[in-house]
Amino acid sequence: MRSLLFALTLILPSFLACSQSYKIDVEISDLPNQDIYLGYYYGDKTYVSDTITLDSNGKGTFQADSILDEGLYLVVMPSKNYFDIIVGSDQEFSLKTTSTGLMNEMEISGSKENTALKEFQQFMMNQNKQVVELQKRLKAQSEGSDSIEIIKTQLEELSNEVKAHWDKTIENNSDNFLGVLVKAMKNPEIPDYEVPEEIENKDSARWFYSYNYNRAHYLDNIDFTDKRFIRTPIFHNKLNTYFTKVLVQDPDTINKYIDVVAKDAIESYEMFQYVIRYFYNTFGQSNIMGMDKVFVHVAENYYLTEKVDWLDEETIEKMKDQVAKHRFNLLGNTAQDLKMETLHMEYARLHDIHAKYTLIMFWEPDCGHCKKVVPEAHKLYQEYSRDELEVFAVYTQTNKEEWAKYIEEKGFDDWINAWDPYNLTNFRFFYNIYSTPTLYLVDENKKIIAKRIGIETVRNILDIELGKKKISDIEKERN
Repeated sequence: MRSLLFALTLILPSFLACSQSYKIDVEISDLPNQDIYLGYYYGDKTYVSDTITLDSNGKGTFQADSILDEGLYLVVMPSKNYFDIIVGSDQEFSLKTTSTGLMNEMEISGSKENTALKEFQQFMMNQNKQVVELQKRLKAQSEGSDSIEIIKTQLEELSNEVKAHWDKTIENNSDNFLGVLVKAMKNPEIPDYEVPEEIENKDSARWFYSYNYNRAHYLDNIDFTDKRFIRTPIFHNKLNTYFTKVLVQDPDTINKYIDVVAKDAIESYEMFQYVIRYFYNTFGQSNIMGMDKVFVHVAENYYLTEKVDWLDEETIEKMKDQVAKHRFNLLGNTAQDLKMETLHMEYARLHDIHAKYTLIMFWEPDCGHCKKVVPEAHKLYQEYSRDELEVFAVYTQTNKEEWAKYIEEKGFDDWINAWDPYNLTNFRFFYNIYSTPTLYLVDENKKIIAKRIGIETVRNILDIELGKKKISDIEKERN
């Protein structure tokens, strides 16, 4: 027994040393003495992990006394051509190909996963070629041709072949990462839906059913605790498609499903960090009106809590400042009341306006863009009655003489002209005024319904809300 234990103490350290290293032999016969790179995916980006110079026979080895994070990697050649490989738990294997043949000429030893990956990619490339050819033929057919239905049938057969092959690949690779990847790539197959007879708008009912089913099942095959997904482009693409295309682009809806995903990912530090950063960067920089509500939600519920520990104090303070600037002017909020002196030395109060809609416009005469927008706003103002629309025009500077002269010259004295030269209302903070012109549209209850918009957008909103134009009419005008 003592001799057996002694033997194990000799074997175990060497075994552990081997298991804590990677060794990938590469032969690219037509690239002698050339540098090649081992890269890895991190979401939608790629980075270099290792570099080697092939010998005169085109042979070389990526290796180190440490293991690689598991995921999908790529071998990149000087021409920037590359091929993907899977790095799993077994990180010792060999690859042989040419820079022109890539997967078509690939020979793999010691890796079941990569052999299966090669076969899967070859199948998909072959199917794609057939699809492209059939689509070309379909496009070339004249209307009413008998060949159209034949080609469509062939395309459907190819689609069924692909689905069957994906299912087979998943089944045959259930014990490795390839099976996980292919399963994650699958989108939900929406079942047929028979609309109840009593529903009149059946197309609308089918759309809602499809939307709700897709929303509920689109991420079914993503394991948010599996950090290997981060090192693939598949996870980022699924996440991005879900939050920017599958979901209705409504801040409250997006916030709801951010919380669902964050809850699923929180068990994996790396996955949680990735998704929270994705939400912050995507919606913090969004050009879609109202998405600052998502930014505030992510900041307040994640970044500015104990759930996040990767920010320094300076970054946290900057984020707090940004959140404060947005919190008071989010869509759906009641606009901060403004009591300001008018041009005629009286006082006007935003919340005392009784029109159905009020356009709050922050502007200045010397602003180049204001010189275009303010006259457009005045034209819009004259298209509606005072019961329908009022304009609360806030001059943001302190030169009263310049302000008064401009208003008189342009004839802009029929709406409410107000200013706050001593910033007693703190309007720049409450409305986040960092440039002019800045426009907010509020309803009769002073709820913010649109912000940082152009005059044409204001006109379209008013026409729809006041029953003067349908959404379909606006779409026709755009087209």
